[in-house]
Amino acid sequence: MRVVGYVRESADPSVGRSAFGQQEEIRRHSNEQGHQLVALCQDLRSPGQPPSRDGYISLLGVIAAGGVEAVLVPGVATFSSDAIVQEIILWDLRERGVRVVSTEQADLQLLDPLAAPEPSRMLIRDVLERVGEHTGGVGPERAGTSNPPADGDVLVRIIQADTHEQKRVGQTDDH
Repeated sequence: MRVVGYVRESADPSVGRSAFGQQEEIRRHSNEQGHQLVALCQDLRSPGQPPSRDGYISLLGVIAAGGVEAVLVPGVATFSSDAIVQEIILWDLRERGVRVVSTEQADLQLLDPLAAPEPSRMLIRDVLERVGEHTGGVGPERAGTSNPPADGDVLVRIIQADTHEQKRVGQTDDH
């Protein structure tokens, strides 16, 4: 399986493992399981700065480029220490068509799509599934709009109203 690894140092240097230790864990796990590690993205701690997500954004770019089937992490807590944030990230990655694989044995049941998670995670997953259903029905892809330009400008698309709408608007303008 082709995988992309993701590591993230904790904002608190006294907590968690170093990026190097996490990378080695991912490399070892990839070799043991016969996975092909195609990229390794990392978010490093910068003294005096808020935690960055540049590595995670790079991870999403690797996924969007295609050719990977899974994201390999040294534990689901790598994404965040908060269970809600973990579930949002897991949901997002699944929506992007990749599996999440952890080197930690304790995460196996959490990442198993057929296993029932604890009640709080089940609620979070249910809410996220409903959000996905909603945005799938009314999101920008369905409406035919495009994403705004990256330079911060606003794109306005002028569309022609159908004949019925033009008549209705014309009637209200006359009165």
